[in-house]
Amino acid sequence: MHFHLIKENLVLLILISLISSCALQNNEPKPTLNTKEVASILNDGCTINRDRKERYKIDGKRYKTLSSSRGFKQRGVASWYGSDFNGKLTACGERYNMYKYTAAHKTLPLPTYVNVQNLRNGKSVIVKVNDRGPFVDNRIIDLSYAAAKKIDMLSQGTTFVKITAVSEQVAAHAMKKNDRGIFSSSMFEKIVLLNKNKIVLQIGAFTEEKGARELKNKVEKLGVNSVFITKVRSARTIYYRVRIGPIKTLKSYERVISKLTSLSLDINLISE
Repeated sequence: MHFHLIKENLVLLILISLISSCALQNNEPKPTLNTKEVASILNDGCTINRDRKERYKIDGKRYKTLSSSRGFKQRGVASWYGSDFNGKLTACGERYNMYKYTAAHKTLPLPTYVNVQNLRNGKSVIVKVNDRGPFVDNRIIDLSYAAAKKIDMLSQGTTFVKITAVSEQVAAHAMKKNDRGIFSSSMFEKIVLLNKNKIVLQIGAFTEEKGARELKNKVEKLGVNSVFITKVRSARTIYYRVRIGPIKTLKSYERVISKLTSLSLDINLISE
């Protein structure tokens, strides 16, 4: 998962062991999912039938899509997009979900599945290309919020990446492990149910109270309620932790997260 889970009680620790996931590694065994399983996991929501050699024009510039993604490799700069586009229709007809592993590319067929590796830190994620963009000359791919967080590029905004096309089976294998997105909605609901009124989000920890208060004020200006600061001593250091909550429902979690994406925070889910 993309947020860190701080294990402050046994119940949450057990749930964490069930939902923790990591990027597909090179030493993974060869995927053996059957066709029905692949289709079920990928759950392709693209509704627009497109010519594999589609031509289109954006801002006076013409683009021609590839007839196939087989063997496709590319290096360049990646960017990401978040809440401003959440819920809007993508080029393939399904709605953009910032919490799922998706991406926009100018010329790959829709949908295509690619492994995106952050060349600055080696982290990678497999995403579904379901949209067009980014229409900026020096950028080759736009990642969803979830995918950008997975490869640790939120704070930088852009990073150098290597893109490699993968088969639907490889994509399904990876997305099955990662629940196709930033977190498992069903598992999140179980965590909230078993830890009612005890789930909070930690969005920062400072050694000086001034920094904590500045972040609290900044978040409140975004329309986020229930922001508070706790003081705790660890060894010889005092920390001022900025937290939001309690988080009682999945909908409230999503609402808060959508408001926080512009700040590129490292968000921790905590059971008090």
